This record gives sequence, C-alpha cells and structure tokens, in this order.
Amino acid sequence: MSQSENQVCPWCHTEIVWDPEIGPEEECPHCFNELGEYRSLNLQVERSESSIQYDEKEEPDNELELSDEELQLADDYGEGVQQLLDSQEEAPECSSCHSFMLLAGTEPASEAFVPFVHPALGKPLQASFGVQVYLCPSCFKVERQLTETDRLALVEQLREHGAKK
Repeated sequence: MSQSENQVCPWCHTEIVWDPEIGPEEECPHCFNELGEYRSLNLQVERSESSIQYDEKEEPDNELELSDEELQLADDYGEGVQQLLDSQEEAPECSSCHSFMLLAGTEPASEAFVPFVHPALGKPLQASFGVQVYLCPSCFKVERQLTETDRLALVEQLREHGAKK
C-alpha cells in the first residue's frame, strides 16, 4: 500500500488518511489499537461477476490460515454473543468499535464517591446511584451507564428544578 492510499483500521473500521510527510500511522487515531501486522489477518479476495472467490495465488508469509476448529470456535463465540445480546433489553454501542455491548452487571456508587454540590441546586444531583456495567465483546472495552431507575430519578430532579424557576 502506498503512502497516498487510505487505510482502514481492522478494529474500528474507520478510514485513516495518511499524512504524506509523516507516513503510515502506527496506531489508529480513533480507537488507539495497533495497526501493524500484529493480530491481523490478511485475506486476498478476487471478485468476479458471478461470485466472490478467494485468491489461490501464492500466500505472503504474514497470512494466517485458520483451522476448521478455530473457525468453529469463532462461530460459536459469535453465536454466544448474539444470544446474550438478544436477551438484553438494552445494548448500547461501544464508543470505540461500535459493536453492541453485553451487560455485565450493576455496580452501586462506592463509599469513596463524593458527590458535587451544584450551587444552582444547593444539593448534589444524586447522593447515591447505581450504574450498569457493559463489556464490548469485540474490543473488550468496559463502559458504565446509569441504571434506568436512576436515569428517571435524575430527569425528575432536573425537571423539578426547572419548574421552580
């Protein structure tokens, strides 16, 4: 690939345009994953009018052939993830790779949490709250989101404050 060509991150699928003076990126500026040959699988695909066929030409040294067992493990993993996603009420998108995230559990606010007292409210937004912890099955990022009950309580608190003005 020449420096004038674009590159697509294999992790977040974002197009990366190289700076001609600097050259190719070593890590994705969007998801910060490595872009080199590390953990990359290169497939050469030849497209024809009737179907898509894999190129049977000489394979470069950096290509990886997956065994039937490894392909089955990957399929099983994908099916397992999909079954869990189908059973969730909510599946937020990962902010890094945009895959749907799996609900891992609920975490209460820790005792070390010190709420900020907003001068306009005269009290904290919420003294205690719980967050739902989500895991990304693609890039393994962890994210937190207020539980639905606490989201509704926050909306109500802010609505009441707005009505007092």
